[in-house]
Amino acid sequence: MKISSKLLNVIRQNKSFLIVGHINPEGDAIGSVLALALGLKKMGNNNTYPLSKDGVPEILKFLPSSRTIKQTPPKKEVDVLCIVDCNTLERTGFKELKAKHTVIIDHHIPPDDADKSELYRKSAASVIDTGAAATGMLIYKLLSALKISIDKNIATNLYTALLVDTGGFRYSNTSPEALKIACHLIQAGARPWDIAKELYESIPFKSMKLLGLSLATLDKKDGIAWITAATDMFKKTGTTYEDSEDFVDFPRKVKDIEVAVFFREDDKNVFKLSLRSKGRINVEKIAKSFGGGGHFAAAGCKIKGTLQEVQKKVFAEVRKAIKDAK
Repeated sequence: MKISSKLLNVIRQNKSFLIVGHINPEGDAIGSVLALALGLKKMGNNNTYPLSKDGVPEILKFLPSSRTIKQTPPKKEVDVLCIVDCNTLERTGFKELKAKHTVIIDHHIPPDDADKSELYRKSAASVIDTGAAATGMLIYKLLSALKISIDKNIATNLYTALLVDTGGFRYSNTSPEALKIACHLIQAGARPWDIAKELYESIPFKSMKLLGLSLATLDKKDGIAWITAATDMFKKTGTTYEDSEDFVDFPRKVKDIEVAVFFREDDKNVFKLSLRSKGRINVEKIAKSFGGGGHFAAAGCKIKGTLQEVQKKVFAEVRKAIKDAK
């Protein structure tokens, strides 16, 4: 996708920016927010405010300038609000963010009623490319179009964004363009092993204990594999939801299954679900039927009910999707 001249003009003609990602952020959200903030500062925009409702996950605090991310928005109205790696205000976790202009930079599928929402009507210019492997790719294109040189710090943030959302360049969204951009980022100073070590070789001991308890619940049936993390597991290991961020990747490794599901108990009779597909099943459609969303092969939602009730509903939808795909 080409960056529009309208978006470039909005950025060039304004001086203060609020850049926000989604709640429960991962590498693409934080990396993209930081890379854009660093890029805008190189243009001389010192009034740039990176924001994340839930802060920066421990595993991502190695990223350059991660300490600059705030958890509360500025009181003053800014010129431009940049919503990054999500496409609704609700996903940012904030009810209101004051800005004269709004820009959306994302690769998720927008809600069905997006065109009718006030956010989209107010949007000065948006870059939504559902074919992009990561939002970091879109930030890279934007910075390149603005003729901002990619230094080591920007490259590290963008490489992390790409690495996380392509599953270490293993997922089906690993396109030639994604690899080409990754190559440019390495040339600009990103160090693949240092980044991979922080992301995949630095898991806290308590998180591994939680994973052990969760993996003990592993089961499979009808092309579905799943695990669960109950509230008592978090209490027993002294962990938080952040510690279970990538748990859904483990049931997905099971041979001969189509869909993996991770059931995380957030409260009594409230479950946060992560769904992953091995490529044939559209889990975004399944998540959307429960009020969630995401991508074709990776999505999530929240469902109320007992674990048995929630599993019954979800498995019924997954089985139907698997049957329809045959």
